[in-house]
Amino acid sequence: MSSDLSNRLSIERLLFFLIVSLALALRLLNLGATPLAEGEAGLALKAFDVARGERAALDPQPGYVALTGAVFALFGSSEFAARLWPALVGGLLVLAPFFFRRILGREAALILALGLALDPGLVALSRQADGPMMALGLTMLTLGLAFNGSLALAGVAAGLALLSGPALLPGLLALLIAGGISWALAGSGGLTLPAWQSKNSPRSGLLTALLTLVVAGTLFLRFPEGLSAWLAGLPAYLSGWAQLPSIPVLRLLAALAVYQPLPLVFGLIGAVRGWLRADRLAQGLSLWLGISLVLAVIYPARQVSDLAWALLPLWALAARELSGLLIASSDYPVVSLGQTALIFALLALIWMNLAGLGQSVPEAQGNLIRLAVIGGVLGLAVVTTSLVGLGWSWRAARQGLVWGLCAGLSVYTLAGMWGASQLRVPGRIDLWTPVPESADVGLLMKTLSDLSSWHTGEVASLDVTLAVDSPALRWVLRDYPSLSVVPEGDKLLTSGSPSIVVTRQSVEEPSLAASYRGQDFALDAYPGWAGALPPNLARWLVFRLAPLQEEQVILWARVDLFPGGSALSGNSPPESQLP
Repeated sequence: MSSDLSNRLSIERLLFFLIVSLALALRLLNLGATPLAEGEAGLALKAFDVARGERAALDPQPGYVALTGAVFALFGSSEFAARLWPALVGGLLVLAPFFFRRILGREAALILALGLALDPGLVALSRQADGPMMALGLTMLTLGLAFNGSLALAGVAAGLALLSGPALLPGLLALLIAGGISWALAGSGGLTLPAWQSKNSPRSGLLTALLTLVVAGTLFLRFPEGLSAWLAGLPAYLSGWAQLPSIPVLRLLAALAVYQPLPLVFGLIGAVRGWLRADRLAQGLSLWLGISLVLAVIYPARQVSDLAWALLPLWALAARELSGLLIASSDYPVVSLGQTALIFALLALIWMNLAGLGQSVPEAQGNLIRLAVIGGVLGLAVVTTSLVGLGWSWRAARQGLVWGLCAGLSVYTLAGMWGASQLRVPGRIDLWTPVPESADVGLLMKTLSDLSSWHTGEVASLDVTLAVDSPALRWVLRDYPSLSVVPEGDKLLTSGSPSIVVTRQSVEEPSLAASYRGQDFALDAYPGWAGALPPNLARWLVFRLAPLQEEQVILWARVDLFPGGSALSGNSPPESQLP
């Protein structure tokens, strides 16, 4: 008996190890392939100043800035290094179900870990140089370690979580409110929270938390202002309540439905069944889910990333429900497998018709036929499930339906995860990516590097005047020693005849047009629609193509950098020569 238990535990730990390895691989693969967005670049520039020993504003995310600055100092600055800490924490978030497997159930914990590893929103957030994933991951590691009695390690995670910035506050608020309601229900004979057991004194956790705040927040006392910078997250979060909303409420709910259909379907079923059955854990998770959604929706400065705190209880509810549905035996397994294949094929047929809708003209007559086919396919799924239930058994019908939905929605989730996290083609936009996205920054730098290499034989050797208030451009130009940053609209752009001048497209400077050659590039890209989702919904669902609003900049190169200019050279022109 003990040998069987030991083998089961060893297999369980091996599965968790493989899932965590998969999560880290997905978050680290091509991590530096895309340029940093404006918000990411602003934080990365602060970390770059820290790495050079310069004074930098560590608030409102001193943990990210200090730790990333240390990575820059050791290994050099890059997009990969700028996103390294959120990616690592996002991968370790998958360990949270392991700590709570005694109350979740072992099968549910494994399903939950796999769901967190592959969730499109969580993978996308883990690949952003920002604080939401660090706040979420470190908070859950704190709770998990404390629940298992490792209070010293929990204190380290708690100290780092407190340094993660304003993204921590809505999560803590949701947990406190849900915990208060749970405590009130426990007092009236309702749900009770599981008892936390610890072999260590809470003093060890408090001590390591304070030590982590001091060491990590000040980067070994090199930046004493970090001691107070972690408190700046509170006013930063509160200031968001005074802002005007920039994202429609329905866009957050639509993002949840589009990117997380699998946990949404089975999580809501689990929540309803939990209250009907008086399942105390399901009730607590559903309270956490509802409060997290409400806080994300009513916050005026809301972003899609605010939904991250709701994904954990949603996936936990879905995992508990799926652990019972997927593993339950079927009295007619062959029939259930046949229905599984049919449901999967019907979902594929729906997807093919959606792809056809996305490629056709919106007013085309053929669209009505495709919509009718989609409706007919949904009706056929209902009819076949009913026939299997009447002809064989409702258990076999339920198993086939659940397996088929899980297979189809899992493929959809994997595709959404890959599209939201990896390098995207121009024109594609995902709701979980930061706004605004960097558009042609990579192409602009390729052009500038070619000009520099051709004219001087070295990369990053030309003198550049930047007249655009853009952290993303300052970040990619950080290695240019002769970079000069001037205010936007400065009329002395050509003072000293710099080799390269970068301005916004709206800037009119006659001296630039006379002495320079220019090429426009899209700097930032925003969603180009006002509602929750793009106008051509099918096209966006299948291909992620939607209207974009772009901000243009112009790269001006002095005429003597080209053949025929005042200073001719026998070298060949650069590969991406400006017109």
